[in-house]
Amino acid sequence: MNLRHKNFLYLSVIGILLLFGFYLSFVGGYGSDEDTLPMIYVFEARLEDGKFISSRFTGYPVSEIGIGFLSHFLGSWAANLATFLFYFFGLIFTFLSFNNYKEKEKLFLFLILCFSSQVLFFDNIEPIDYSWAFLFFSLGLFFFSKNVLELSILFFAFAVGCRLNFIIFIFVVIFLFETGKFIPIHKRFIISICTFITGGLFYLPIWFHYGFGLGWLDAARPIDQGFLGLFARFTYKSWMAFGFMQFFLIIYGLLKVKKDLFKKNNTLLSFLVLSNLLLFFYIPAELSYLQPAIIFLYLIIVKEFKKKLVMGIIFLNFFNWIINFEFLRINYADDSICAPKNALSASFNFEFKNGAVVNYFETRKMINCWIDDSTERGKRILKGKPTRSP
Repeated sequence: MNLRHKNFLYLSVIGILLLFGFYLSFVGGYGSDEDTLPMIYVFEARLEDGKFISSRFTGYPVSEIGIGFLSHFLGSWAANLATFLFYFFGLIFTFLSFNNYKEKEKLFLFLILCFSSQVLFFDNIEPIDYSWAFLFFSLGLFFFSKNVLELSILFFAFAVGCRLNFIIFIFVVIFLFETGKFIPIHKRFIISICTFITGGLFYLPIWFHYGFGLGWLDAARPIDQGFLGLFARFTYKSWMAFGFMQFFLIIYGLLKVKKDLFKKNNTLLSFLVLSNLLLFFYIPAELSYLQPAIIFLYLIIVKEFKKKLVMGIIFLNFFNWIINFEFLRINYADDSICAPKNALSASFNFEFKNGAVVNYFETRKMINCWIDDSTERGKRILKGKPTRSP
């Protein structure tokens, strides 16, 4: 098969996956994430009477306003579709930041690899803020790679306004990205300070609300079982995020190309992956916290791994859309559908589970846990309609 036919095949697969993502955006409703409705309510509270609240311990102003606006006036389909498209375009700008746009085959493989990941694909068809931060970060990364530093600062600041933890990845980029034009260290410090201050402006209201205190930065961490419990959560969830079988292929591939990990900008990608893993170790909660690490590692894989190995990872990723593997049976304090997942213990028990597609549709009922379906607003949310009164 020649290159032209290969690229046509890759484009066909990407097109099918995009259409499937569009379909899920329209039928998925308001999703299964408990943070979605608080984000929408933040927008509505400020729209109605200017009342200040935050959706979580920190609050993420840019995504709260964006997702809240789309959900309030248009409905779940608009918030879902915007989130999915932000993820898609974020992948393209990330690739173009490290590669030539003429490397079409690698771009197509990168997109298919990212789309095949059940964490990246299905979690980004939810009205939540991961994709929003990632798009602005990727735009900042792209303009930084082109030495358009003013625009990179602007988009980096918006990324911080979507998710505060992205400031870590932004600092890694500012100090380690070797662009075509030399940027002295003092200028990199200036860029980082400008980004920190500009992005921090989004959080002035909550800083004022806490009386200039920093208590709003504290996150609830699962530390009740000590360091070993934290390490166990980190190890298990990281393994599951990359895939049970895929993990072994990735380790094998990294050992084969370990010398290439220190090539220009592979070092940056490696540090981005490491920084995300360290952040996840600090708070090993949702698998989506690892989205940046998965994306940056996939970029290394497409750049350095042999194509057969890349295809093997893609095949296993898509296989997990149908069947998943579990090697631990986790005992929760309360395993009912709406209860917080507080793990008490775990034991080795290999078994097959439903794949990502079935799991996606099954979790649509999770929205019932956070609404009052006896109200008109609750009924509209259940149907995925705009949250505002008609």
